[in-house]
Order: sequence, then structure tokens, then C-alpha cells
Amino acid sequence: MDRSIEYIIGDPLNISSSLVLHLCGKEKCAPGHSFGPAMRPHYLFHYVLDGKGIFVVGDKTYQLNSGQGFLISPGVSTFYAADDHSPWNYCWFGFDGLDAKTILERCSLTLENPIYTDQSDGLLKNALLNLGESFEHHQDNEYKLIAQLYLVFSLMCNTTDIETSCMPIKQYGHKATEFIKNNYTYNIKINDVARHIGIERSYLYKIFMQLYHCSPQQYLIRHRLLMACRLLESTNASITEISYSCGFKDPSAFNKHFKNCYGKTPTNYRKHRGIP
Repeated sequence: MDRSIEYIIGDPLNISSSLVLHLCGKEKCAPGHSFGPAMRPHYLFHYVLDGKGIFVVGDKTYQLNSGQGFLISPGVSTFYAADDHSPWNYCWFGFDGLDAKTILERCSLTLENPIYTDQSDGLLKNALLNLGESFEHHQDNEYKLIAQLYLVFSLMCNTTDIETSCMPIKQYGHKATEFIKNNYTYNIKINDVARHIGIERSYLYKIFMQLYHCSPQQYLIRHRLLMACRLLESTNASITEISYSCGFKDPSAFNKHFKNCYGKTPTNYRKHRGIP
């Protein structure tokens, strides 16, 4: 049996971060080797490298082979055992964080559906082994380890049926508006927003009309204009400087959009506010 690897990064009870990696491990099990029933304080994902075994949660028993994995959710009692004739060899990682549940849902992993089947043609397996190797030998700092963990989830993420995925519409809307608010100063397109959250532009349009009663393009322009108002009120920057700072291609386009929205030019808006 391989020596298991368990190191703690930071405080295991601190899940205020988006994603926290608690431990990694790898084990070559003896025939019939089992663990549980037991509960874990955080998420734990096992990936079968070779061999086979069973995973039991509630009244369900799952048969797993190489290239499959199973998710243990926090506070849920589970049992798992290696096959008597072809015992499995698996790796695992324990994690938590504010975004953990959402990330797992994007990977089609839930309490009701804890089994994962790898379709990455070996990429996920290599990413998991690299993560464990870095973790075991302390080759990288915490930030690179988290980056490696995100890579693992990116390979697990199911993007084949976005519109019917389990991510709520409000969450798509939130991710889209956050992207706009963080990048409005750049020459971003609506296609960039849709690509960032992994959906079609037409579906993004439907989401914005439902949640915000405007198109994504209208939302982007309104946010840019709102930021321009704040600069007009709080700085003495020139109209040209404010125009470029808020993502408009040129001052004439800025003036046109501003007047259409507020009924006056940026210069008159500033004067009306009593700002020299």
C-alpha cells in the first residue's frame, strides 16, 4: 500500500475563500480493503486510477471502475470498498470553499448524483496526479496548487448542454454582470461576456431580458455611463480621458450615448452639478 499523503493548507475550518484545498492522497488498496461507514467535514473526491470497487451512500450502492470517481459530501455517511479480485488504486483530494458547491454542480456532481465518469482522454488523470505530486513534495506555493485544482475542475466541467445545466439563471446573470463591472474599461464585446460564462450569446440575451429588462449591450453601455458620471462628479479629468477610461472608443460616441441617456452632454452634466 502506498503511503497516503495528508497535509493541511491553512486553517481547515476557514472556508471564507472561493476554493480551499485541504489534502491530497493516493492509495493502492489491498483486496477487500474498506473504509466506513464514516462522515467527512468537507468535500472529498476519489478518482479510480485502475481496478474496481464499490461506493455506498444512503440506500444506493455504486460499482466503479477505472476512469470513474465518487464524491463524498460534508456530513454524509458513506462506505467504500475495494474489489476482492481487482482492488482499485485511487487518488483523492479534499476541499471546500464558498464556490465549492457551484463548481461541483457545473461538473454534474451533487449529493443525488455522486458518480463521475471521465471523458477527458487522460487529461484529468494526469492533472490529478500532477496535483498530488506537487502537494506531496511541496513543489509549489498555495496559489499554484489552487490553480492546479481549478484546472482539475475545468477538465471535469460539463459544458455540452449549457442551457439545461443546473446553474440557476440568476447565477449566470451575476457572473455576466460581474464580468462587465470588472472589464467595462476595456473594448469587450458581448461575445466575450457569453464566452466567459460558457453560454451562447442568444441565451445570454434571454437571461438579461428576464433579469434586467435590457439587452447585455444596453447593460454594458449603462454601466459605462454610470462610471462616467462618477468620474465627472469626483474628478477634473477631461471628457476625452473619461471617455477612454469608461471603455468608449472615442469622445463623440461617448457624448452621443451620454446625451441619449441623460438628456445633456457630459460637459453640461458637469456644469449642472456645479463642478468646474
